[in-house]
Amino acid sequence: MKFFKSYTGAAVVLAAAVLASILLGSHRSLTAERNKVEALFYSGADSSGYSIATDLSDSLTVAVNLQTVAGRYLDSAALESLQGSCRELEAALDPGTHYYSIGNAGRSYQRLTEEAQAVMTALEDCALTEKDAQYVRGFQAELLARADSIKYNGYNQRAEQFNRQILGRFPANLLGRLTFVREAEAFPVS
Repeated sequence: MKFFKSYTGAAVVLAAAVLASILLGSHRSLTAERNKVEALFYSGADSSGYSIATDLSDSLTVAVNLQTVAGRYLDSAALESLQGSCRELEAALDPGTHYYSIGNAGRSYQRLTEEAQAVMTALEDCALTEKDAQYVRGFQAELLARADSIKYNGYNQRAEQFNRQILGRFPANLLGRLTFVREAEAFPVS
C-alpha cells in the first residue's frame, strides 16, 4: 500500500492509465473507421444504395429463378449444388448468422456463379420451350451484369485505402497490431 502513496507509485499508475487510454482509444477509433469502410459494402461506395451486397442479393434472386426453370428439365440431384450455394450466400448476407462476413459472401458468390453456369450449361442439352430459353438467356445476362457491377464497385478501393493509408502507417500500424485491429475485408473479385 505504501507503494501507491509514493511518488514512484503514482507515476507508475499514471503511466499505466495513459497507456491504457491510448490503446483503448486507438482500438476504438481504428475499429470505428474500419466499420465505416465495411458498411460501404452494404450501402454502396458512394452511399447510393448500389452496393456489392445489393448485387449479391440480385444474383441470389436470379439463381433461385434459374432453379425454378431448371426444375422443369433437370432432376433434383442436378440442382442440389446450386441450392446449397444459394443457402450459403444467403447465410453470408444475413447478419443473424455466424457465417455473415464479406469474405464468406465472396466465396459463396463465386460458388453460386460457378453452380449457376453449370446448370445453364446442362440446360443447353435440354429441349427448352422458347419462353424458358428466353428466361435462361435473361438469367445469364443478369448474372453477367451483376458481375460487372461488382467488379467496378469502389468498395475494394476504399478498403485498400483504409488498410494502406490509415492502418498501414505509423503509429496506427503499431497501435492496430497491439490492440488486434484487423484490416478492412476486401471482396474477392475474379
